[in-house]
Amino acid sequence: MTTIVIDKKYRETLPDIIGKMSTLAEDSDTGVAKPRKRKPKKAKLGKDGLYPFEDENVTRWWAANKPAAVGDYEKTITSSETKYHISCLRRRETQLQMIIILEILALEPLRRTFDAGEDSQLPGLDSKLASRENSQEPATRKRNKTNLPVLLDVHADRLCIWQTTMSDETKALAESQVLPDGEHTQKSERANADPLRDFCVEIVVPL
Repeated sequence: MTTIVIDKKYRETLPDIIGKMSTLAEDSDTGVAKPRKRKPKKAKLGKDGLYPFEDENVTRWWAANKPAAVGDYEKTITSSETKYHISCLRRRETQLQMIIILEILALEPLRRTFDAGEDSQLPGLDSKLASRENSQEPATRKRNKTNLPVLLDVHADRLCIWQTTMSDETKALAESQVLPDGEHTQKSERANADPLRDFCVEIVVPL
Protein backbone atom coordinates (compact mmCIF):
# COMPACT_ATOMS: atom_id res chain seq x y z
CA MET A 1 0.00 0.00 0.00
CA THR A 2 1.25 3.45 -0.88
CA THR A 3 1.47 6.17 1.73
CA ILE A 4 -1.43 7.98 0.05
CA VAL A 5 -3.72 4.97 0.53
CA ILE A 6 -2.58 4.44 4.12
CA ASP A 7 -3.19 8.10 4.96
CA LYS A 8 -6.70 8.02 3.48
CA LYS A 9 -7.49 4.83 5.37
CA TYR A 10 -6.42 6.14 8.77
CA ARG A 11 -7.33 9.82 8.42
CA GLU A 12 -10.75 9.41 6.81
CA THR A 13 -12.06 5.85 6.49
CA LEU A 14 -11.44 4.48 10.00
CA PRO A 15 -12.60 7.61 11.88
CA ASP A 16 -15.76 7.56 9.72
CA ILE A 17 -16.45 3.90 10.57
CA ILE A 18 -15.89 4.50 14.28
CA GLY A 19 -18.12 7.58 14.17
CA LYS A 20 -20.97 5.58 12.64
CA MET A 21 -20.70 2.64 15.05
CA SER A 22 -23.10 4.21 17.53
CA THR A 23 -25.89 4.01 14.94
CA LEU A 24 -25.31 0.34 14.12
CA ALA A 25 -27.56 -2.39 15.52
CA GLU A 26 -25.51 -4.14 18.18
CA ASP A 27 -25.68 -7.62 19.60
CA SER A 28 -26.99 -7.39 23.17
CA ASP A 29 -24.52 -9.98 24.48
CA THR A 30 -21.24 -8.96 22.88
CA GLY A 31 -21.83 -5.33 22.01
CA VAL A 32 -20.47 -6.01 18.53
CA ALA A 33 -22.47 -5.29 15.41
CA LYS A 34 -23.97 -8.43 13.92
CA PRO A 35 -22.03 -9.52 10.84
CA ARG A 36 -23.94 -9.25 7.59
CA LYS A 37 -24.06 -12.18 5.24
CA ARG A 38 -22.55 -11.24 1.91
CA LYS A 39 -21.55 -13.02 -1.21
CA PRO A 40 -17.81 -13.67 -1.57
CA LYS A 41 -16.00 -10.84 -3.33
CA LYS A 42 -12.60 -10.68 -4.90
CA ALA A 43 -10.05 -9.30 -2.45
CA LYS A 44 -9.37 -6.01 -4.22
CA LEU A 45 -8.21 -2.90 -2.42
CA GLY A 46 -10.78 -0.12 -2.57
CA LYS A 47 -10.25 3.61 -2.95
CA ASP A 48 -10.97 4.04 0.76
CA GLY A 49 -7.97 1.84 1.63
CA LEU A 50 -10.05 -1.14 2.74
CA TYR A 51 -10.40 -4.62 1.32
CA PRO A 52 -13.88 -6.18 0.99
CA PHE A 53 -15.44 -6.82 4.42
CA GLU A 54 -12.49 -5.16 6.20
CA ASP A 55 -14.95 -2.63 7.64
CA GLU A 56 -16.39 -5.47 9.75
CA ASN A 57 -12.89 -6.23 11.05
CA VAL A 58 -12.47 -2.56 11.95
CA THR A 59 -15.78 -2.65 13.84
CA ARG A 60 -14.71 -5.71 15.85
CA TRP A 61 -11.28 -4.18 16.49
CA TRP A 62 -12.75 -0.97 17.88
CA ALA A 63 -15.28 -2.82 20.04
CA ALA A 64 -12.41 -4.79 21.58
CA ASN A 65 -9.94 -1.89 21.99
CA LYS A 66 -11.98 1.20 22.75
CA PRO A 67 -11.57 2.66 26.26
CA ALA A 68 -13.61 0.62 28.69
CA ALA A 69 -16.36 2.00 30.90
CA VAL A 70 -15.47 2.81 34.50
CA GLY A 71 -17.76 1.01 36.91
CA ASP A 72 -21.40 1.47 36.03
CA TYR A 73 -20.77 4.69 34.14
CA GLU A 74 -20.45 4.73 30.38
CA LYS A 75 -17.12 6.27 29.46
CA THR A 76 -17.13 9.19 27.09
CA ILE A 77 -14.49 8.53 24.47
CA THR A 78 -12.58 11.65 23.54
CA SER A 79 -11.25 12.43 20.08
CA SER A 80 -7.71 12.21 21.48
CA GLU A 81 -8.31 8.64 22.63
CA THR A 82 -9.76 7.71 19.26
CA LYS A 83 -6.79 9.24 17.43
CA TYR A 84 -4.37 7.43 19.76
CA HIS A 85 -5.81 3.98 19.03
CA ILE A 86 -6.01 4.68 15.29
CA SER A 87 -2.39 5.88 15.26
CA CYS A 88 -1.28 2.68 17.02
CA LEU A 89 -3.01 0.62 14.34
CA ARG A 90 -1.49 2.78 11.59
CA ARG A 91 2.02 2.22 12.95
CA ARG A 92 1.37 -1.52 13.15
CA GLU A 93 0.17 -1.72 9.54
CA THR A 94 3.10 0.40 8.35
CA GLN A 95 5.45 -2.05 10.03
CA LEU A 96 3.65 -4.95 8.34
CA GLN A 97 4.01 -3.21 4.98
CA MET A 98 7.76 -2.94 5.61
CA ILE A 99 7.97 -6.66 6.43
CA ILE A 100 6.18 -7.56 3.18
CA ILE A 101 8.50 -5.31 1.15
CA LEU A 102 11.60 -6.79 2.81
CA GLU A 103 10.39 -10.31 2.04
CA ILE A 104 9.77 -9.39 -1.60
CA LEU A 105 13.23 -7.83 -1.92
CA ALA A 106 14.80 -10.91 -0.32
CA LEU A 107 13.16 -13.11 -2.99
CA GLU A 108 14.11 -10.87 -5.93
CA PRO A 109 17.47 -12.62 -6.60
CA LEU A 110 15.69 -15.96 -6.78
CA ARG A 111 13.15 -14.58 -9.27
CA ARG A 112 15.88 -13.15 -11.48
CA THR A 113 17.75 -16.45 -11.64
CA PHE A 114 14.46 -18.21 -12.36
CA ASP A 115 13.75 -15.81 -15.23
CA ALA A 116 17.25 -16.40 -16.57
CA GLY A 117 16.52 -20.12 -16.79
CA GLU A 118 19.13 -21.15 -14.25
CA ASP A 119 18.72 -24.15 -11.99
CA SER A 120 16.90 -22.44 -9.14
CA GLN A 121 13.84 -24.65 -8.98
CA LEU A 122 12.15 -24.73 -5.60
CA PRO A 123 11.63 -28.14 -3.93
CA GLY A 124 8.35 -29.77 -4.92
CA LEU A 125 7.81 -27.61 -8.01
CA ASP A 126 7.02 -29.67 -11.08
CA SER A 127 9.62 -28.97 -13.78
CA LYS A 128 7.10 -29.02 -16.63
CA LEU A 129 4.80 -26.65 -14.78
CA ALA A 130 7.70 -24.33 -14.02
CA SER A 131 8.79 -24.36 -17.66
CA ARG A 132 5.27 -23.59 -18.86
CA GLU A 133 4.81 -20.75 -16.36
CA ASN A 134 8.23 -19.38 -17.28
CA SER A 135 7.32 -19.32 -20.98
CA GLN A 136 3.98 -17.60 -20.32
CA GLU A 137 5.21 -15.13 -17.72
CA PRO A 138 6.56 -12.41 -20.05
CA ALA A 139 3.17 -12.08 -21.73
CA THR A 140 1.12 -11.95 -18.52
CA ARG A 141 3.34 -10.20 -16.01
CA LYS A 142 2.35 -6.66 -15.22
CA ARG A 143 5.00 -4.05 -14.70
CA ASN A 144 5.42 -3.15 -11.07
CA LYS A 145 5.35 0.63 -10.96
CA THR A 146 6.13 0.81 -7.24
CA ASN A 147 9.76 1.41 -6.32
CA LEU A 148 9.90 -0.88 -3.29
CA PRO A 149 13.27 0.27 -1.86
CA VAL A 150 12.09 3.89 -1.96
CA LEU A 151 8.72 2.98 -0.42
CA LEU A 152 10.56 1.05 2.31
CA ASP A 153 12.63 4.14 3.14
CA VAL A 154 9.51 6.31 3.18
CA HIS A 155 7.73 3.97 5.60
CA ALA A 156 10.81 3.92 7.87
CA ASP A 157 11.03 7.73 7.82
CA ARG A 158 7.35 8.04 8.69
CA LEU A 159 7.72 5.69 11.66
CA CYS A 160 10.64 7.79 12.94
CA ILE A 161 8.67 11.02 12.49
CA TRP A 162 5.57 9.65 14.25
CA GLN A 163 7.60 8.49 17.23
CA THR A 164 9.61 11.72 17.44
CA THR A 165 6.61 14.03 17.16
CA MET A 166 4.39 12.09 19.55
CA SER A 167 2.67 14.70 21.69
CA ASP A 168 2.75 14.75 25.48
CA GLU A 169 -0.99 14.09 25.47
CA THR A 170 -0.50 10.94 23.39
CA LYS A 171 2.32 9.79 25.69
CA ALA A 172 0.03 10.30 28.68
CA LEU A 173 -2.66 8.18 27.00
CA ALA A 174 -0.11 5.44 26.33
CA GLU A 175 0.91 5.50 29.99
CA SER A 176 -2.69 5.13 31.14
CA GLN A 177 -3.71 2.22 28.94
CA VAL A 178 -5.11 -0.80 30.79
CA LEU A 179 -3.99 -4.33 30.01
CA PRO A 180 -6.58 -7.07 29.21
CA ASP A 181 -6.25 -8.40 32.79
CA GLY A 182 -7.30 -4.98 34.10
CA GLU A 183 -3.92 -3.94 35.47
CA HIS A 184 -2.06 -0.82 34.41
CA THR A 185 1.30 -1.29 32.78
CA GLN A 186 4.34 -0.22 34.72
CA LYS A 187 5.27 3.37 33.83
CA SER A 188 8.95 2.60 34.25
CA GLU A 189 8.71 -0.14 31.62
CA ARG A 190 6.90 2.17 29.22
CA ALA A 191 9.37 4.98 29.81
CA ASN A 192 12.28 2.73 28.87
CA ALA A 193 10.48 1.12 25.96
CA ASP A 194 11.50 2.01 22.42
CA PRO A 195 9.09 0.13 20.12
CA LEU A 196 10.70 1.45 16.94
CA ARG A 197 14.16 0.34 18.02
CA ASP A 198 12.80 -3.09 19.03
CA PHE A 199 11.13 -3.44 15.63
CA CYS A 200 14.36 -2.59 13.80
CA VAL A 201 16.52 -4.92 15.91
CA GLU A 202 14.13 -7.86 16.03
CA ILE A 203 12.54 -7.68 12.57
CA VAL A 204 14.25 -5.36 10.07
CA VAL A 205 17.87 -6.35 10.72
CA PRO A 206 17.26 -10.14 10.50
CA LEU A 207 15.31 -9.71 7.25
